[in-house]
Amino acid sequence: MRRWATLTAVVLGLLGLLAGAPVAGASAADAAGSPRLVVVGAPGLSWSDVEGGDMPAVSALAAEGAVGSMTVRAVRSRSCAVDGWLTVSAGRRAADVAGPCREPLPVVADRVPRWDEYLAAAAAGSYDAHPGTLAEGVTASGACVETVGPGAAIGGAEPSGVVTTYGTSLPASFSCPVVLVDGGTLPESGAERTAALERLDALVAQVRAVDAGADVIVAGVGDGVSPVRPRAVVASGPSYERGLLTSASTRQPGLVQLQDLTATALTRVGASDAAVTGRPLTVSASTGSAAAVLADRVGFETRAATLRAVSPQVTLWLAVAYALWALVVAVLWWRRRPVVGSVPASVPPWLRLAGVAVATVPVSTFVANLVPWWRSGEPVAMFLAVVGVVVALLSAVSWWAERMTTLGALRCVAVVTLLVLGGDVLSGSALQLGSVFGQNPIIGGRFYGLGNTSFALYGLAVLVVVGWVAAAGRSHGLSRSLSAGLAAVALVVSLAVEALPAWGADFGGPPGLLLGGLVVIASAVGVRLTWGRVLVAVVGAGALAAVVAVLDWLRPAESRTHLGEFVQSVVSGEAGAVVGRKLAQNVANLGSPPLLAIAVATLVLVVVAWRSGWRPVAAGSAVLRGAAVMAVVAFLVNDSGLVIPAFVALVLAPLLVASGAAPPVSDDVVAKAVAAEQAVAG
Repeated sequence: MRRWATLTAVVLGLLGLLAGAPVAGASAADAAGSPRLVVVGAPGLSWSDVEGGDMPAVSALAAEGAVGSMTVRAVRSRSCAVDGWLTVSAGRRAADVAGPCREPLPVVADRVPRWDEYLAAAAAGSYDAHPGTLAEGVTASGACVETVGPGAAIGGAEPSGVVTTYGTSLPASFSCPVVLVDGGTLPESGAERTAALERLDALVAQVRAVDAGADVIVAGVGDGVSPVRPRAVVASGPSYERGLLTSASTRQPGLVQLQDLTATALTRVGASDAAVTGRPLTVSASTGSAAAVLADRVGFETRAATLRAVSPQVTLWLAVAYALWALVVAVLWWRRRPVVGSVPASVPPWLRLAGVAVATVPVSTFVANLVPWWRSGEPVAMFLAVVGVVVALLSAVSWWAERMTTLGALRCVAVVTLLVLGGDVLSGSALQLGSVFGQNPIIGGRFYGLGNTSFALYGLAVLVVVGWVAAAGRSHGLSRSLSAGLAAVALVVSLAVEALPAWGADFGGPPGLLLGGLVVIASAVGVRLTWGRVLVAVVGAGALAAVVAVLDWLRPAESRTHLGEFVQSVVSGEAGAVVGRKLAQNVANLGSPPLLAIAVATLVLVVVAWRSGWRPVAAGSAVLRGAAVMAVVAFLVNDSGLVIPAFVALVLAPLLVASGAAPPVSDDVVAKAVAAEQAVAG
């Protein structure tokens, strides 16, 4: 029991030490002496609008300043113009009442129309949004927010809905340090959109003429009626040198959130941004030409929009393929009458290879992003073609590995998964950002680290490698303690990559991965699991997540990840809304048809395997036990519903079947069983 306690202490100590590493990031300019900040918002603006060269004023800003793509997801999948401006106002996701998009109305008697409806919608939501937060913070600092146009009035209104400095057109000079300008909602397409873009560009030129020394940000503050995708944002002025916009909320060069505009405005006048979920805009260096940077932003939009459209289909067809594979295997096993000690029905090579191909699809979708398929004229077809090639290559290598050694396919896929996902996390999560089973910037749920599906793949790969290390140590004559120690080191390193805020930044995964890893190690080296050891492991897993989250919270607010933000929500009394939202998401995911299909197919496969006497090889059994523990714990802790258990099963089951069954029970055991049956019958 002391060994388990020591191991837990080592894990907690190492992760706690590393979790304190700061994350770089600072506001673009200090509050004191900062130039005026003018935000021109135009819901629907995308980089493809700018690429054509028909917007000279905006193009000039992009050439001399910092550019980026912006996540504008509010409450609904489409962020209407009102939703976008309310999110700017609250600094958190907020939206108009449910229903079709409504355009902002002109201010009446110095107050925003429908303001009470906006407040009611925010109160009924689960994001703890308070419209008016921006103006309240700026006013408390002794400054003011100037607004031009009805949409800007929503963004700059006080909590009461009153706008103090408002105009219907640009003034001859600005009077406040923070200015919001409504550039109008862009029509969906055609000549109307072209005309609206020309008006927007002329408006930007006028803004620069009013105050040539101001920091000007032009942003698509919502989708409006345009196709849903990341929006264009460009910042130019004394505070923004040429480069890529980013923020501590995304940690991705070239990507920011709509709420970051609120944080930027607040910190510009010296106000705190603690009440908002955004962080001030910063600039990361860019070495490419202006044309290359612009083409990269257009490609980023295409990649995100394409994967948003194709992801449901890929997930559905993958679930169908897995379910069909599991059904065929189950029928094959069921047709054989179980006899104690008999060899389980073998699965034909073609069916085993088909299962290997299914299991390689998830990681192949990440590898596919190494190829710039989004630059093709047919991005959907090119993406599917690249994924198909990667699946074929990885399946062939895994099948060869299986022919060389038992569990070769499982270990091959695990190593590739660790290299791809682990390497991606360590290098900034670029492969996962805009992927079928990773994070999509349109949804904006997560921008870095490991998401739920990524964790399922990564966690399973870790368990396979940890069990492999432990088993290899024993097979090479190492002692039980030394073999377990080497495996524990591999587990600790993998946990660090997965849990630390600077890398994986995952709160719900580490407890399950730690417990599953300990089960695999114990099974591989022959350590008996007692209730005391299990209790120590469970307590240690819970402490692991808590320690990492608290240490992240102790860092400056601008450096925190979502781990520290959750602790802050507990401190501020907002944890109930956060937990409620996650529980609702968990329940919603339980009804996903693809995930249900995978879960039901797996259950059928397990029942039939048990009836037919099929069992995985010994090393596979250790991984299976650990994976089951990890999946159950992750299901209970996360908001992912069946995502993690389903994808663990989708990868693990076919690869275990590819390695064949455990040897049949010995003749002595069979004889004893037969004698016992005869005695009962007699």
